[in-house]
Order: sequence, then structure tokens, then C-alpha cells
Amino acid sequence: MGRLHNLVVAGRVVNPEWVSECEAQIGIDDGKITAVKKQGLRGERRVEAAAGCLIFPGFIDLHVHLREDSSHEWDYKEDFMTGTAAAVHGGVTTVVDMPNTPLPGVNSERIRAKHELARRKSDGQARIDIFFYGAVTESNLNLNAVAEMQDEVVAYKIFLAETTGGLKIREETLPKAFEAVAATSKPATIHCDESELSAVERVLSAASQTASQTASQTASQTASQSGAKINLAHVSAYESLRLLKWFKSKSKNFYCEVTPHHLFFNETDALEKGAFLKMNPRLRSEENRRLLLNAFKNGEIDFLATDHAPHTKEEKAGSGSGSEASAPAGVPNLDTYGNFVAWLILRCGVSPKLISRVCSSNPARFLGLTDRGRVEVGKRANLTVLDLQKSVKIRSDDLQTKCGWSPFEGYEFPGAVKHTIFNGVVLEP
Repeated sequence: MGRLHNLVVAGRVVNPEWVSECEAQIGIDDGKITAVKKQGLRGERRVEAAAGCLIFPGFIDLHVHLREDSSHEWDYKEDFMTGTAAAVHGGVTTVVDMPNTPLPGVNSERIRAKHELARRKSDGQARIDIFFYGAVTESNLNLNAVAEMQDEVVAYKIFLAETTGGLKIREETLPKAFEAVAATSKPATIHCDESELSAVERVLSAASQTASQTASQTASQTASQSGAKINLAHVSAYESLRLLKWFKSKSKNFYCEVTPHHLFFNETDALEKGAFLKMNPRLRSEENRRLLLNAFKNGEIDFLATDHAPHTKEEKAGSGSGSEASAPAGVPNLDTYGNFVAWLILRCGVSPKLISRVCSSNPARFLGLTDRGRVEVGKRANLTVLDLQKSVKIRSDDLQTKCGWSPFEGYEFPGAVKHTIFNGVVLEP
């Protein structure tokens, strides 16, 4: 008789390189994967992923806005408890929270305060993992704050557009910002301005030049190996991808993410739905959307990130000002992450192996989270079980986000999350 595992999860497993042809069994003990076999595992508890289900490494969303900080000024939109509940509903087991809150994350003290808030909200037992970005700004570059934050954050955020907290930096500051980030060995995500294509070119050129200068000072490195890893946030224009492809051919340091809303909606939808599809960057043409989706299917995009940005319905409708033009940009997306992945697989022909890469292993590797991102012995037992035979119409009553609405309300998706498993604990979505 073999050992008795705490939990055995059985079904078809998806890793970046392969999908099991028939049922596999995952043995879990003390929050870790301790065995992956075809058969023969015994467990105190067993989860069967029935026919039509796929078991992915737990999804990782490296771009969310959970809104909470020590000011509690934006808790009415979302907080750590409701945001992680929405993530569980969407099959997401790891999120990375952005720093542009009313008390922006510009130093280690504020990031530590966020960690403590997240810990208290979960009574020390996290539903999922919340990691944090630190902001790189004009002011904190001169205070050594970027270096001091490196033990508190998994990545840095650089804003080239206006945002809460006055975090925008000038383009001429970019080389200094990249040098500061590279010195921490942490990656950075860049929010370009509205002129996305030209901004992308300027960002990538600055990063390449900085890496080349760094390499010239370090004999053991080349330009393609030195410098910070750079992720372009929420790429929306297909031409930006074409430009990025050229830079990627010169350096391994460049990455990009795309959001569900830019793959699903177009500018005609935005005209019909008004401020409820107002976002930054804006929605573009149907031709652009199709090109972006094809690029995703071809593996040209590294991450599927929600840019989860909850605002109340009243705010999105422009209440208080009487104008939709004053409504905030952004949409909530965490609740529907798994539904959207099912749509990509079943309606768009996206390979499950590609989903495993862009939703799990790629973000884990980019963020340096070596303990997750794959279904293999030794990794954390973070799993997303997706039912590809359960058609679901998105309704506000089913959502966990505090803002209580979704841009996908009324749309029917061909699949849903059956189980979200975090550190070996089965969390029903």
C-alpha cells in the first residue's frame, strides 16, 4: 500500500509542454505537490476532475488593483478580502497589487502596511497570495527608496501616464529608473501613455540603451542578458506587438501582457456601453482586436492579466457630475478570469498548453516565484480546475467583487471554474 496523501486531485493535467492524454493523479501534502502519477495514489480526501475538465497550475494575475491601503479611502470599491474572493471565483491563486492607491506604494513602510492589512483581513490564513508592486517615481529615485523596497515587493511599476498619487515620471528619467530597478534584480511593469505605439518605442529604446551601458561596465554580461526585465502593461495596439517583436529578437528582457477586455471588445462596443467600457488604454477597432487575438494564439504575448480595476456603477455612470467623460477608467475582471480562459480555449482555439504558459508559468518565472507555475513535485499545490462543459451566463448576483458588476454581464461563456485549490486547500469558487 502506498502512502496516504492529504489530498489527491485526479483528472487531465495541463503543463506548458504537455496535456495528459488520460487521467493523472496529483498527491498533495502540507500544501505542496508530493506526487504526480498515472494511477495508484490514495488520499484522505479526493477531488475528481470529471470528463470535460482540465487541471491547470493555479492562475497568476500579475496586474490587479485591489484598492486598499492604510487610508481606507477606496475600500468602498474593493478591499483585500473581496478582491481575493473574486480571484478565487475566477480560478486565480496569486495576484500582484498595483501601487497607485490614495497612499501610493512608494516606500517600504507603505508596502509593509499593505502586507499587514492583507494579513489581518485573512486572520493570518490567506485565501490566496497577494504580492505587491512598488512605484518608481521622480522623488523616490533620489531617496534610495527603490532599493529599500526590494524585500517587500516582487516587482516595480513605472507610470508614463497620469495616475493617482502623482506617480508619473518623465521620459528622460527612464534610464535612471531602469538602472535602479536592475540593481534590485526585480522586474518592472511599464504603463505607457495614451500614444501607445510611440511610447512603447521610446520605452524599449531607453531600456535597451540602459542595458547596453550596464553590459559595457560588466565584462561577463551582454546587452541581451543585463538590465531589468521589462513588461509592457495592457498592450492594446497590434502595431505595438510588431515593434516589441523586433526588440525581443535583440534581448530576452522584454515581455508584454494583454487583458481580457482588449481581446474581447472593440471600439463599437465602447460606443454602445459608454463609460462601462471606458478604460486606459482605450478599446480599438475590430480588425485590431482580431490581430491582437491571433497574436495571442500564436504565443506572441507573454501574460494574460486582468488589470482588475473596480469602480462602482455610480462612478462609471458619471453620477455626481452628470457626465460620462468624468467617469474613471477601468473594469473589474477577476471574477470572470476562468470563464474567459474557457472562451479562449473553446471559441478561439487557444491551446491549453499556451494557457498554462501565459496564465501560470510565464508570470511565475517573470516574478521570480519559483515555487509555483507548474504541476510538478515540489511546487506549491496551487491548482485551477476548469470545467469546459459548464456553460455560464455572467450575472452580477454571482460576482464576488465589491463593486458588483462586470463588463461581461449578459454574455455566455462555455466554461467555468470548478475548483480553486490554494496550498492544498480546496476553495469553492
